Amino acid sequence: MATRKIRIVCMSDTHNHAPGEGYTVPQGDLFIHAGDLTNQGSHAELRKAAHWLGQPTFTAKVVTAGNHDLSLDEQYSTQSAEGWAVQSEKVTECQELFEHHESFTYLQHSSTTVRLEDKNVSLRVFGSPFSPDRGTQNWAFQYPPDESEALWQAIPEDTDVLITHTPPAGYCDTSAHWVEGGCASLLRRLCQVRPLLHVCGHCHEGRGVQIIRWSDSAGEVESVRTWRDPGRSNKKMSLLDLTGDRDGLPLEVGKETAVVNASIMAKSFGRGSKAFNKPIVVDISVPASDHTLSDREGRG
Repeated sequence: MATRKIRIVCMSDTHNHAPGEGYTVPQGDLFIHAGDLTNQGSHAELRKAAHWLGQPTFTAKVVTAGNHDLSLDEQYSTQSAEGWAVQSEKVTECQELFEHHESFTYLQHSSTTVRLEDKNVSLRVFGSPFSPDRGTQNWAFQYPPDESEALWQAIPEDTDVLITHTPPAGYCDTSAHWVEGGCASLLRRLCQVRPLLHVCGHCHEGRGVQIIRWSDSAGEVESVRTWRDPGRSNKKMSLLDLTGDRDGLPLEVGKETAVVNASIMAKSFGRGSKAFNKPIVVDISVPASDHTLSDREGRG
């Protein structure tokens, strides 16, 4: 079967910093942003984010929100007197900036099919802005522990690329702020769905890649490979090569998932001077077809 190499540029947690303000955006076929576009989710911040998201040239761009993007969450309200007192504003206008943007697709716990016509490739993508509610603070798109299993059941079984603001528990979830890490319920659903790629953020210090090989036993991990960033402390691109070319790390569809925490901000708020990571660029080879990967391959 003929294959096509595609390039996916992954980012998250830019926190009101546009390209040129600490980082640059490489070229590619598909652009992904996994949330926390802003600091306070104000209309002005979200307008700035929508503007720069429309600038890079990609065949397709998919964006979701995060816990800081308050005004994209129509359910947001201050829940704790001890937490953040920032309020949302112009919610309808903010939602329209993203939901009807002509240059990118905004996903809010929903799916889309990304068609890269020039490569004859289709990918089923699910994106969600949600992260666990850790209590005592007020954030957008957060859920209590007793709702987590039902929430993540919304991820379709045929998902090829999963985008969530939170990482799964135990994988790319190191954080000086969110010390509880990622979500265990999300990890369980990840094992069931087994997408090729899972892009996340939220836990800034967890930036990086872990490649999970799933066991034939339900709900178990067989092995984990950790990526070494070739662009760390130099001018090279932060490239994750999953094509199998040269020294790449080829993935087996339905058997392995690459978890990519693409946080641009390198440190949690208040943990020292600002530092920026590079976007993580993922090269993968996928079958050339009018169908998604999951239509062609079993999930194991």
